[in-house]
Amino acid sequence: MQARFKQLILVAAVLPLLAACAGGRDAPIAKRLMTLHPDGKPTPAHFVLCAGHGCRERHDVHLGEGQWASVRALFARKADSAEEERVQIAQAIARLEALAGAATGTDADLGGTYSNMFLSNQLDCADETVNTTTYLRMLAADGLMTRHRVGGRLHKGNIINSLPHMTATIIEKETGTQWAVDSWFLDNGEPPEMATAAIWHTPYAEWGSTGEPPRP
Repeated sequence: MQARFKQLILVAAVLPLLAACAGGRDAPIAKRLMTLHPDGKPTPAHFVLCAGHGCRERHDVHLGEGQWASVRALFARKADSAEEERVQIAQAIARLEALAGAATGTDADLGGTYSNMFLSNQLDCADETVNTTTYLRMLAADGLMTRHRVGGRLHKGNIINSLPHMTATIIEKETGTQWAVDSWFLDNGEPPEMATAAIWHTPYAEWGSTGEPPRP
């Protein structure tokens, strides 16, 4: 009986975090981005970073010209294909995560949510989705993404049949293919996983021996 009671307490504690990772039905990503950046235009000089699961913590970040130049340098060579540009985008997201992490303490963020949800300076998939979308918007605004545009979020799972999850996306301009840009799986400063929306929506077990989606 005591063990059962402990299980119920754990479930009660975890459910709000799972709901946060699902993005919150009453707080879509677009609405959160508008709340963080009322003009809809985050800039390297000032943007807001989400943390604390479900964007409960918000940090103002100000990148210097040299820091943004280190991001732009990743696109110095024009990509010959959409695949090559996705690699550049992944590297840029990793760089921005590292820069923002160092400024806010979220460089301690570990991949995933459920094994480290009670640690400080951690991000769940809702935080990651908002932040990655912010980074993508800044890359697009600076003309660094030429073969892709920023897409909407993807969502799957509902606690009952699978763990809830969400991610930022980009749209390949030539084909219209939507690509997940999923930073949740890896530690701060690591390139995000990318997969087509169709692959991303499949169960994790079908993503290969590592349980991760294929690289772009």
